[in-house]
Amino acid sequence: MSGKRSTLAPWLAAAILLLLGGMALLLAGCDLPTLEPPASPEATTPTEPSPEAPTALPTDLVTPAATPVSAITLTVWTTEAFSPTQVLTSGQVLAQRVADFEAENSDVRVGFVLKKPYGKGGILDYLLTTALAVPDLLPDLAILDVEELGAAVQAGVVQPLDDLLPRDLVDDLYPFAREAATYEGQLMGVQFQADLDHLVYDSGRLTVPPRSWPGVLSSSATYVFPAGDRSGLVNDSFLVQYLAVRPWPSGAGSDETFLEADSLTTVLEFYHDGITRGVFPAEILDHRTTEDCLSTYRAGEASLAQVSAHNYLVEHEELPRAAVAPIPAIRGAASPLSRGWVLVLVSTDAERQDLAVELITGLVAPETNAAWNRAVNYLPTRQSAIGSLDQADSYIRFIDQQLQAARPRPRVANYAQVAALLQTAVEDVITGAATPEEAAAQVIESSP
Repeated sequence: MSGKRSTLAPWLAAAILLLLGGMALLLAGCDLPTLEPPASPEATTPTEPSPEAPTALPTDLVTPAATPVSAITLTVWTTEAFSPTQVLTSGQVLAQRVADFEAENSDVRVGFVLKKPYGKGGILDYLLTTALAVPDLLPDLAILDVEELGAAVQAGVVQPLDDLLPRDLVDDLYPFAREAATYEGQLMGVQFQADLDHLVYDSGRLTVPPRSWPGVLSSSATYVFPAGDRSGLVNDSFLVQYLAVRPWPSGAGSDETFLEADSLTTVLEFYHDGITRGVFPAEILDHRTTEDCLSTYRAGEASLAQVSAHNYLVEHEELPRAAVAPIPAIRGAASPLSRGWVLVLVSTDAERQDLAVELITGLVAPETNAAWNRAVNYLPTRQSAIGSLDQADSYIRFIDQQLQAARPRPRVANYAQVAALLQTAVEDVITGAATPEEAAAQVIESSP
């Protein structure tokens, strides 16, 4: 046995060498890809974005072009709703506009960093904390709820746009959009999306909708609006009526206060009269949102409802008898309060500012502003954007009038405390716990 093993080993070795050589020649003749070792688990584990390490969406999600080594990357902090990766048409509109911008600026790329819209870890929170901790990691642009713009302005993290934006763009914004973004005479952002409330009524039950409080109170039609609290605060529906009674600021002087007893009593009496006459349902405090109002209207339990333009645009095809009208106020149509989102400039570098403003200008171009908002059933903020829509559509003409009349929510010192007191007054009057005079006096007495 030992002899056989000594003579067989050289033969086996030679055979193995020949086999390996043949395989090497075979593999050399095939253009096989090189396999890389798999990434480690640590490299693929997602992490929560933080001010120390913001996580940007890959640029190729915006445009397939390769990023030049020397390219400038403009960073935009945004939310999923305003992202080029959004599966809705709005994402396609945004992606196309960004692609056009990059094509016109071959050495520039746009990177989007997704944040939550509100609260801890939201865009405003990140702007404020990053400005304090690592300002070099601040973005060039950001998108904010217009109600949070004041906090960003106060913190000094956004830059004025008056000397940077084309004058015709600023002049083309609806008045509410300019007012909402203007602080101490400076334009601090560009509102690009809006929403507001109006009346929807059943044209099968009502030939003409009420135009003022007397029309509402003399009608037998049930009317619903958001009377319940909004996170403990009074709803904008109350502010709309209050500002119709007491326009503010009126220009009477810098010492003018927002709260005034007689004006408060007048609005609370309207609420009281509506309840006692059965025009407002007893469950009106359960209506906290315009969606609640639309649900009641859709169920046939109300002939008049305060809804948002967004509500109506989403569902109008399912409401065949629905017609629209302004919100009735004390002496006629009320001015609706606007809501929406604003683009802000964060960068302080002159070159990056110029590029960022060019991007802003493209994003709010009339056709883009119209298409972007139409895709998500919201309202544009440029008058020429409305002009590009179908003027034969009666709703377009109506909403243009509403946008012209709209105004942003008033800036009131200690707003949260004031709004909480107003909601208590509304609830006390509706439930009968206090008369309108008593409730108004309590607000004045307790106001900061």
